[in-house]
Amino acid sequence: MKPAKIYFEIIGFFIFLISYILFFNIVFSVKGLGPSIYVPGTLLFALLGYWLGGILYEKYLK
Repeated sequence: MKPAKIYFEIIGFFIFLISYILFFNIVFSVKGLGPSIYVPGTLLFALLGYWLGGILYEKYLK
């Protein structure tokens, strides 16, 4: 039984969201700019993951 498309979209959303936030928090801590949870563009990058999750589902599991 194949999982639904929405699960792939949500997983893609969270993977891109977490990786983007972690990357910029590491960059900010290395540069000494202080901790920052929100980074401009976070939601846009996460929505890109949502979109790519849907495309990958359509291409490989449909």
